[in-house]
Amino acid sequence: MSITVLAGGCAVFILSSCSKKASAAIVGKWQLRSQKDTVEFRKDGTVINSHDVTAGPPGNTRVFKEETTSQYTFTDGNHMNLQINTGDTNHPAVTIHCEVHIHGDTMDVTMAAPGESRQHKLNFKRLD
Repeated sequence: MSITVLAGGCAVFILSSCSKKASAAIVGKWQLRSQKDTVEFRKDGTVINSHDVTAGPPGNTRVFKEETTSQYTFTDGNHMNLQINTGDTNHPAVTIHCEVHIHGDTMDVTMAAPGESRQHKLNFKRLD
């Protein structure tokens, strides 16, 4: 009897520790910690990056929102390819390989830009 209870308890623990894969949990709007920049991941694989841009001559600068659109695809549960359009016809889109871990309302992303060996770690909080 004690083996049955132990096995049942382990099964409950294992099932309760499972969470949605990052590919499903990523959908929504996220804010980069300590910055105002936001990133929205949509179900259709679109990523909308929104950030403030300051422009204009000194004394008459203005801040406006700029949005860029990219695409994302997951290669497995925690690995994503982010295809960023450069906006330059002489340079094709750049693909960045990322490792994504989502824990409730926080997301950790580790990535390396093409040609760089140094990895960058970003931390986001969910906005919606």
